[in-house]
Amino acid sequence: MVLAILGALAVLATSQPTATDQSCITTASSVRLRRAPSTGAPISAELPLGTELVVLERTSQPDSWSHVRADDGREGWILGSLTAPFDREHRDEAVESIVIDKLSSNSRTTFSVNVQLFDLIERTAAQLKDGEALARFALYRLRSMSFALHSVPFRQGDTDPYRTWIREHEHAALYNEPAGQWMVAPEYVMEIHKQFQGTDTSDDIAWFFVQNGFSGECEGDVPCYVASQNELNGEYLRLHPRGRHADESNTNIALALNGAMDNLRDYPAVLAEFDPKTRCSELHTSLDPLTAAVTASTSMRKADSLSSLDRFAQLCR
Repeated sequence: MVLAILGALAVLATSQPTATDQSCITTASSVRLRRAPSTGAPISAELPLGTELVVLERTSQPDSWSHVRADDGREGWILGSLTAPFDREHRDEAVESIVIDKLSSNSRTTFSVNVQLFDLIERTAAQLKDGEALARFALYRLRSMSFALHSVPFRQGDTDPYRTWIREHEHAALYNEPAGQWMVAPEYVMEIHKQFQGTDTSDDIAWFFVQNGFSGECEGDVPCYVASQNELNGEYLRLHPRGRHADESNTNIALALNGAMDNLRDYPAVLAEFDPKTRCSELHTSLDPLTAAVTASTSMRKADSLSSLDRFAQLCR
């Protein structure tokens, strides 16, 4: 009997809320704020990613719930597993940790989830003063924008909620017709790179430019294959010849151009459409600056790039 009473008291003690004066921040999107500490309780609101909250009290394990109050005065209960402890004096660091975690995870999430991440980045960047921090958040913004645009369903960009969001960011969004997909406009990425040129993050912004790519396809047009590499990887190497991604950039060039040439060799009729008498000048417009960029880079892999470029140069010898 005594053991049974003690056991009951222990269960009661662990289920009772305990007062606290801590803060927390939501680490998931659309966190449900409930009227009681139960998954069956009515939902009073949904809180976006990165919502800052004051913790009024907590229940204990196994189901840890937090009674919280938002800055706008709303109160309710949320699952503790959907939050992280939060020190308002180190807000930027806490948010950056959440952002990095979300960007590093699988990007195949819903449009709403990606937009909440984008909004959190924008809210935080608006309060930053440090130049390097601003540059990092500019990169995070580009990456989260790319996630959001890529999560617009096929050919549904003219319907809401996608249409409204795209129009709000139309200066930065581009529709890639061949892929049937939205993407970040390459010109916009270069604007951001110029804005933060000289920062440590500018290297990674330039690399995002490469990974983001261009719209359109070459479809067997010989100069186009070299031009696309010159405009992407060549531009990266010109901006950052000693960059952190110089090896990757040179590898990209070698793989892309060798693959294109191998494919062209498999279709002699397509390759025969390239007339050296009329098109070598066009080819060298991209071939020469790309060769110069590869040569000037410090990459240990540039020999492979130069070899792939030479395969195209041979068409004009």
